[in-house]
Amino acid sequence: MAKQKVETISGGQRLLYSYVFMPLMHLFFFAMSFFNKKTRRGFRGRKNLFAELDNKLSKVPEGNRIWFHASSFGEFEQAKPIIEILKQAGYRIIVSLFSPSGFDYSRNYQNADVVTYIPLDSPWNAAKFVSLVKPCVVVVMRYDLWLNHLIAAKEFGAKVVIADATFPVKLLQRADFLKNFFRKLYGLSDLILTTTSEHKKLFDFFLGTEKSMVVGDTRFDRVYSRRADNKISEKIPFVIDNGKRTVVVLGSTWRQDTDVLAPGLNRLSKKFSSLTVLVVPHEPTSEEVGRLREQFPTARVMSEIGAGEREFSFLIVDRVGILSQLYVLGDVAYVGGGFGAGVHNVLEPAVYGLPIITGPRIDRSDEAIHLLQTGGLFFVKDAAAAYRVLYGMIENSLARKKAGDIAKAYVDQHLGASNAVATRVRDLCDGTLL
Repeated sequence: MAKQKVETISGGQRLLYSYVFMPLMHLFFFAMSFFNKKTRRGFRGRKNLFAELDNKLSKVPEGNRIWFHASSFGEFEQAKPIIEILKQAGYRIIVSLFSPSGFDYSRNYQNADVVTYIPLDSPWNAAKFVSLVKPCVVVVMRYDLWLNHLIAAKEFGAKVVIADATFPVKLLQRADFLKNFFRKLYGLSDLILTTTSEHKKLFDFFLGTEKSMVVGDTRFDRVYSRRADNKISEKIPFVIDNGKRTVVVLGSTWRQDTDVLAPGLNRLSKKFSSLTVLVVPHEPTSEEVGRLREQFPTARVMSEIGAGEREFSFLIVDRVGILSQLYVLGDVAYVGGGFGAGVHNVLEPAVYGLPIITGPRIDRSDEAIHLLQTGGLFFVKDAAAAYRVLYGMIENSLARKKAGDIAKAYVDQHLGASNAVATRVRDLCDGTLL
């Protein structure tokens, strides 16, 4: 594999990044590890990273190795449909993740030959990591670009692809001084595969060269495949008669969400005896479950109910990893995050044909904006609006079905990005796309 000389990053910039910014970042996370369990897991998980990686890779034949990197679980979910296609074609898959939660959820992923943490982004760590992995192509999901690892990969001779790419408009608006650095960082890529034509235009204008291509968003393929694989009866201990009950799923909620929703839903449960509400908190800690018990006084908790139980109006789901499967039981979905940093994944309920309700912060979600414009999604600003919208969705089955059909059709119309990404990655690895 021909090595490449990397000239896009100046020596001064790399020195500042590698010997000032990264050590400060490492110091910050080290200090945080004394107070934060998640950060502490990340430090402990990286303790013997290279020895463990060397041992795992010794069992993976060299050649046709493709390295996928994702920040966390959500971004890695987007990579899975691409990985499955390439794995079936005989390529060896190495996966790295940054976050401890992403690594913990993904470490036993069957379609990867190796799953590992990515090490701290120092020049020597990056060079060591790439020398062990020996990738033909590096696929970065969405945005988690690490300068020294990309430089090491390019110097090794690997091609760099950014998949499901969206232009970081908000970041660069807030940190104008980073524009030059990010221009050179993204310039290390060989191919940027964007989700929409709007993002392609922004990347091409920003970089001053046309190295991007519109292929779509692999999240559509992922939620579609998860729907096809859904075996809900094996995952939950309770029973809901969908023919007799109207089910509202509150997915990935935060306190700000349930503060707005609880008053109206408690009223609606008295008005509609057939209403069932599944409350699925983003982080089902004991403290959060206790708080939700106070907000929904008649609620049961999933871990405390017996197998086959069905007598409840509210159920708090204190288990992670099953939200997307629970949507199959729903008639209406509320997706959390819209009263905080931004709404979570609205495609998960959309693929099941559920009308979607969120808080007002949908500006970071292209799909939420589109569904709002087409009638598949509704956002609420306060408790009174939440009551009105929920009442309308529960009371009017025809309106509910119309909005749900719009949401499902939106997913169906955007399938196929994973095949397009896999084709470009394969061609780069084989040398047919230069």
